[in-house]
Amino acid sequence: MDKEQKITNSVYRKISIDIARDIANGKYMEGQKLYGRSMLASQYKVSPETIRKAVYILKDMGILDTERGSGVEVVSVSTAKEFVQRYNEVENLTVIKSEITQWAQKQVKETSDIINKIRYIVDAAERFRSVSPFTPYEIVITAESTVIGKTLDELRFWHNTGGTIIAMRRDENLIVSPGPYATFNAGDIFYMIGNDQSYMAARKLLYE
Repeated sequence: MDKEQKITNSVYRKISIDIARDIANGKYMEGQKLYGRSMLASQYKVSPETIRKAVYILKDMGILDTERGSGVEVVSVSTAKEFVQRYNEVENLTVIKSEITQWAQKQVKETSDIINKIRYIVDAAERFRSVSPFTPYEIVITAESTVIGKTLDELRFWHNTGGTIIAMRRDENLIVSPGPYATFNAGDIFYMIGNDQSYMAARKLLYE
């Protein structure tokens, strides 16, 4: 079926629904004659053949009747109402199906975007790891620490954690490469490089 035929089918089906709605809404009564096909064609601005197809849909449904020379007659208002109701139900299902399809397509796109972002983060992390196998960690010394007043040397920090303290901040002062006699005070921030195991070992050393 080519595009032009699809459009034609769509037009005469819409006209049949429009006529059925007029009947269902009381514009035409049972036994009443409709306009001739030529007048209907002029009203809807389509060809008489398109009107003929629309009328025959309603005739097959038992809504209209046609007799040569006597025009088109309404035979059942109740059937017209049922026809319109079924059409509306199908139309609603079509709309819902379209909305679900659009929602699903949107979800697929959003999921794809999230996956791409996750891949980007993972790739960036892998690149960073390949450049430097050590990750910088920030360790805040709170009053709950068990090593307040002790030095790095006393704790044998590197031996016990495998991490290296590269700097410490005390108040507004940043001390780079603090020596082995640097003490741990509440409020200090230590910057360490190492791996995850080093960081966990440092946390255990400073707080247990």
